Amino acid sequence: MRTHSGLSVLAAAFLLLLPSCKKPEKEPEPEKVVIPEAVDLGLSVKWASFNVGATKPGEVGYFVAWGETAPKDVYYKWESYAWCNNDPARLTKYNYNPKYGSDPDYRFILKPEDDIAHVLYGGNWHVPTPEEIKELIDATFLTQSVERVGSYDCLKITSTKTGNSILIPAGGLCDESRYPRYQNSAGYFWSAEIEYTANHLMLDAYNPSNGVFFHVSPIARTSGIESLSLKTFPRSFGMNIRAVSGPQK
Repeated sequence: MRTHSGLSVLAAAFLLLLPSCKKPEKEPEPEKVVIPEAVDLGLSVKWASFNVGATKPGEVGYFVAWGETAPKDVYYKWESYAWCNNDPARLTKYNYNPKYGSDPDYRFILKPEDDIAHVLYGGNWHVPTPEEIKELIDATFLTQSVERVGSYDCLKITSTKTGNSILIPAGGLCDESRYPRYQNSAGYFWSAEIEYTANHLMLDAYNPSNGVFFHVSPIARTSGIESLSLKTFPRSFGMNIRAVSGPQK
């Protein structure tokens, strides 16, 4: 009897170690994507009311590398970037220069499947092109002011043509770091294009490992310096995305 009892205990313990086939009572729900309002500022495209990954105006939302469609929990370096082999001179996609990868595809603008705004929102939503951003920068009927929302200073852009406005938070960027820096100093937002021609919007060029972004600075606005501008940075950096809706310009 003592032996039989011992075997019963061992058998019961073994059964407890087996994986259960029973379905969990409640499976975790996928993260809900909140689609922003498409705000009409009187431009060729409508601008999202908040950042990709945010749920309301003033929130910072996701930081993503150029051409990637999700944020990540690792450092924003070339070693973790999707479209290279651990090195900016070994690009595997979006490259027009053989010096930066042995098999260039001669693409410089995001394909829909690599456009996080289109992937998450669908329809005509997309990451803005430099031309669409420059239209926002140059429009004389848009006014700027600074507004504090929660923990962030935001540049408020208001259209005197439509009366509508958007808030762009200064959420910083992840420059080879896992966590954002320069918060409340500036906001950094990817465009849909890599750096590709010296004549394109007067940008420095010939480096396909850089992406074009727009720099938003509420601090500059309060000091009378240019608060919106186009620049380039390494594609591996983590930046925010402000989507636009409409035919891509």
